[in-house]
Amino acid sequence: MDKKYKRGIRFKVTLIIFVSAFFVIAIGIGLSYYLSYNLLQDTVREDHFKDAQLLAGSVKGAIGDTLEDLHSYVLRLLWVSAAEEVNSGYEKMDPASIPGYFGEMDKKWAGASSDDPFVKAYLGSRISISMQDVVRLRRNISEFFITDKFGGLVAASNKTSDFYQADEDWWQAAFNGGKGKDYIGDIEFDSSTGTLGIPFAIPIRNKTGDLIGICKAVVDASSFFSALNDFSVGKTGHVVLVNSNGDIIFHKGIKPLSVKFAKDKDFHKLIDGKIKWGIIKDPHIHQGNIFFIFAPVKHPLLLEKGIFWYIFVDQDAKEVFAPLSQLILGLSILFPLLIVIIVPVGFILSGILVKPIRQLGLATREIRDGNWDYPIQVKTGDEIEQFADTFKEMILNLKKKQEELLRAKKELEDLSSDLDNKVKLRTKELTDLQNATLNILEDLTEANKKLEDAVKIKSAFTSTVSHELRTPLTAIKESIAIVLDGVAGQTTAQQMEFLSMAKNNVDRLARLINDILDFQKLESGKMDFRIEENNINSTIEEVSKSMLPLADKKNLEFILKLDVNMPQVKFDKDKILQVLTNLINNAIKFTEKGSITISSEQGSNIVKVSVQDTGPGIKEENIPKLFQQFEQLEKGGDRKTGGTGLGLAISKEIIEAHKGKLWVESEFGKGTNFIFILPIRERRA
Repeated sequence: MDKKYKRGIRFKVTLIIFVSAFFVIAIGIGLSYYLSYNLLQDTVREDHFKDAQLLAGSVKGAIGDTLEDLHSYVLRLLWVSAAEEVNSGYEKMDPASIPGYFGEMDKKWAGASSDDPFVKAYLGSRISISMQDVVRLRRNISEFFITDKFGGLVAASNKTSDFYQADEDWWQAAFNGGKGKDYIGDIEFDSSTGTLGIPFAIPIRNKTGDLIGICKAVVDASSFFSALNDFSVGKTGHVVLVNSNGDIIFHKGIKPLSVKFAKDKDFHKLIDGKIKWGIIKDPHIHQGNIFFIFAPVKHPLLLEKGIFWYIFVDQDAKEVFAPLSQLILGLSILFPLLIVIIVPVGFILSGILVKPIRQLGLATREIRDGNWDYPIQVKTGDEIEQFADTFKEMILNLKKKQEELLRAKKELEDLSSDLDNKVKLRTKELTDLQNATLNILEDLTEANKKLEDAVKIKSAFTSTVSHELRTPLTAIKESIAIVLDGVAGQTTAQQMEFLSMAKNNVDRLARLINDILDFQKLESGKMDFRIEENNINSTIEEVSKSMLPLADKKNLEFILKLDVNMPQVKFDKDKILQVLTNLINNAIKFTEKGSITISSEQGSNIVKVSVQDTGPGIKEENIPKLFQQFEQLEKGGDRKTGGTGLGLAISKEIIEAHKGKLWVESEFGKGTNFIFILPIRERRA
C-alpha cells in the first residue's frame, strides 16, 4: 500500500516561494529603512549644523560690532581729554599717598547716594552727560564709565558700585600691565544696573598711543540674540545658546541662566565627545527624545578668556523622522498585499513543477508492481526530462541485470554440490592440522618443565658450591693471616710477598662468593631487609671515609656535595652501604685521573644520590649490558679489573627492593654518572 504524505512537493515548493519572498521583502524593507534613516539623518544633520554655524557666526558678529562701537567712543576727544586731565592731577601727589587717596574716595563713594553733591560732581560732568546720552540712545548698553590709568573713576552714566576699579579682574585684564587689551566677560548679573549683561572693557589711549584709562560698558545680553530670537525650524525646532556649565543663556520664553540645558553628566559628555550631534532623552527644557546639533561660538576674546558658548539647534525626534515613519507605514501596508499575491502565484508555479514528478512517481509504482514496459512520457525540456530519460535507461539496465541474475542463480546451484565435497575435504585437513598442533604444544610444555627444573638445579648447585667454598676459604684466609702476623714463626720478605698475594686473591674469591650468594638470595626473594629511618648523608659520609684511602692512592680528588636539608628516609643501611661501596669502588677502579663526586639532593617525595667520575665513560651500545648478570664490558685480555659481573645487578635489585630506581648516564670519553633514588614516603600502587 502506498504511504500517504501530508506535505507533498507542491506544498514545499509553495512554502519555499513564500518564505523566500517573505525574507526578500523583509530585507528590502529593512534595507530601505536603514538607507532612508541614514539619508534623512545626514540631511537633517547637515542643515541643522549649517544653521548652528550661521547663528554662532551672528553672535560672534554681534560681539565684534559692539567692540567696534566701543572703540569709536573711546576715541572721542572729550573722553580722552577728561582722562588726561585726571591723570595729570596725580603728578602733583606723592606716589605713596595715592593708595590711601583711593581708599578714602572708595569709602566716601560707597556711603554717598546718587543725590549727594560729591556723586553729582562726577555724574553731572560733560563727559558723564555724554555717556548718559549714549545709554539713552543705545538701549542695549545698561552702564558706561571710564577710569584713569590708576583705576579711579573719571566719569559714569550712573553711580557705580565702587569708585576704585583697579582691584577688579576685568580692569586688570584690560589694563594688561600698562599695554592695554580688549576684554569681554561672561554673561553675569551686574549689581550696578540690576540686569544680566556682558561686560566689555576697552583701553583708552591718547594721540601718542599711551594708555591713559579704561572704558567699561555693560551690554544687555539680549541685544546679541536678535538673530536667535527670529530663528525657527519646523514646528518644534528651537535654538539655544548655552555656556560651558550647561546654563541656558538664550531660549525663547526662558530666563537666562535660570535653567540648565541637560544634566551635567549628559551635557559634558556631549561637549567633550567627538560627535557634535545626537539624540538626547528628556532634557530639562523639553520632554521626549530631542534631536540636537551644536556649534561653538569662536570669538578670539571669548576663547582667550576661557569663555565657551555653544549654539544648539534642537528639534523633536518624532518631527525629524516623521517622513521615515510615513515610509515605514506605507511599506507595512504594501508587505501583506505582496504576500497575498505571491502565495497564489507560488501555488500555480509549484503545480506546473510537480506535474512531471507525479508522472514519474506513477511510473515507478507500475514498474515496482512488475509492469516493466510502462510508458514514461515527460517532455519538460529541463532537468526533470533528463531525469526521466535516465530513469528509462535504468529500467532497461535492471531488466538486463535480472536476466543475468537468473543465469547466475543456475550456475550457483550447479556449483553448490561441488562446494560441499570441497568443504568436507578441507575440514578433514584442518582436523589433522589441529591434532598436530596439540602434539607440538604438549612437547613444548614438557620442554618448559625441563628448563625450569634445570634452572632450579643450577641455583641449588651454585648455592651449594658457594657455601662449600666459603668454609675452606675461611680456614685458608685465617691461616694466611696467622703466618703474615708472625705467629707461626719468622717469614722472609719474599714469603711475605707471596703470602700477601695469596691473601688478596683469597679476599677477592670471598667477595665473588658473597656476590653470588647475595644475588641468589635476591633472585629467590630470601634476602632479609632491616628497614629503619636513617640519614642518607650520614651513610654516604661513612662509605666515603672507608673509600677515601683508595682514591688518595690513585691521586683522585674526592668531592662530597650533600644537601644539608635532607629528610630521614626508611632504608636498610647495610644494603645501601653495599650499593654505595660498589658504585664508589667501580668509579675509583675505572678512573685514572680527575675526581670522584658524590652528591645528594631532595626531590618531590624522593632523595637522589649520584656517584660521578671522570673516567673513560661507557659506549652507548654497552649501557644496556651494565646491569645484566655475570656481564663484564672488558673481555679477555682487555680486562683491567676482576669481578663476577654481579655487583651492579645486585645493586639494582637492592634499590628496586626499596621501591627505588638505579640508572646510569655516560658519554664515552667524558666520564660516568651512576644515579639512584629512594622514596621518602612509600608510594601507593
